[in-house]
Amino acid sequence: MTNIRNVLSYNMKSRRKALGLSQIDLAEKTGSAANYISKIEAERQFPSVEMIEKLADALQMDTVDLFSLADRQKSRIMLEKAALMERISDEIDLFIEKVDLTKPY
Repeated sequence: MTNIRNVLSYNMKSRRKALGLSQIDLAEKTGSAANYISKIEAERQFPSVEMIEKLADALQMDTVDLFSLADRQKSRIMLEKAALMERISDEIDLFIEKVDLTKPY
């Protein structure tokens, strides 16, 4: 089950990394401390409404997007796709190992 802290943490971290920002950079942009940003990303702290607005501004996104599941679901699909492709590749490798390539078909 997904909770709001988890969604906020995931979206903050993903966007921060996409922008090439460290926790220290984000803290400076929001006028907070790096350990506070760390606590939010670790789901140990939940920011005030004012801080959520500052975070969204610093991360160059709409406030509501900090709580969107869309990117998380897209990431999950991509991970599942990668895992499936790996399994298919493994099955092909096993098949090739079993085929006697010296016999013509």
